[in-house]
Amino acid sequence: MKQKIGNFGADPLPVTFIAASALCKYGKRFYYAFEILSVLPGRRNMGKPAQPCLETEFSEIIFQTIQKKLGQKESKGQGFQEAILPVFQEVLEFSQTIIRELERAGQSPGVACQSGCSYCCHSQVNIIPIEALAICAFIKTDFTAGQIITLNAGISRARSLTAGKTFNQVYAIKDELPCVFLNAGKCSIYTMRPSICRSWNSFDAGACKAAYNSLDAESSVGASQARNFVFGTTRDLFEQLSASLSLQSTTLLLHNAMFDCLNSSDPLGHWADGDDVFRYA
Repeated sequence: MKQKIGNFGADPLPVTFIAASALCKYGKRFYYAFEILSVLPGRRNMGKPAQPCLETEFSEIIFQTIQKKLGQKESKGQGFQEAILPVFQEVLEFSQTIIRELERAGQSPGVACQSGCSYCCHSQVNIIPIEALAICAFIKTDFTAGQIITLNAGISRARSLTAGKTFNQVYAIKDELPCVFLNAGKCSIYTMRPSICRSWNSFDAGACKAAYNSLDAESSVGASQARNFVFGTTRDLFEQLSASLSLQSTTLLLHNAMFDCLNSSDPLGHWADGDDVFRYA
């Protein structure tokens, strides 16, 4: 099941009051991000690229936010290894707040996704190393020993079922491959879910069900362009930051990433030192 990227929504609403309120609540960076994304709906159509200057401006806002937060941590005596995961979480929340306010203001349509709906949780998700490390840290503080045992069993099963198979072969057994973090129809790492899970969504739960039941591996559902753009930009910047520091940065399957993390004595420390934690196999 894939996603089609849809328009932000209807013609843009007047944003002066909304943007001013955002400035008061969240600060200048939020105001500019909100203002840029409020302009994009009227200028970006499905299948056509957005105005490069606006995308660049938004990307620069997220980059400056990352830079500022890392600087704040450094000024408090924290090194990169200690600071990077909290900064990643804070920037994700910053991006999440932008989306929340856009949808609240009617600048982007809300989505149909809700707790208990898990059709997309049978898709094979790729994540970047820093996301895997953040999830691993969450597991170590929030999962019980029993939950970790169950998780490891699920990871081993997923690796066994997908090893050596093509995309179409994996798609054919998707009902046997729920996300390793799906528990009773709910995400057990929801507050630390990957960027792609924040981006993947639907305007119509019925379309998700139809796509899930389809035998066509190319079946797709409409998705929020705003969410894809905001969270995609955020993830891309952390991937670029990691690469610029000669740290592992490219995407890998979630269950393989978690296997490598959970079988490392100190995944964050080794990764921050430039060692190869992830085997990409």
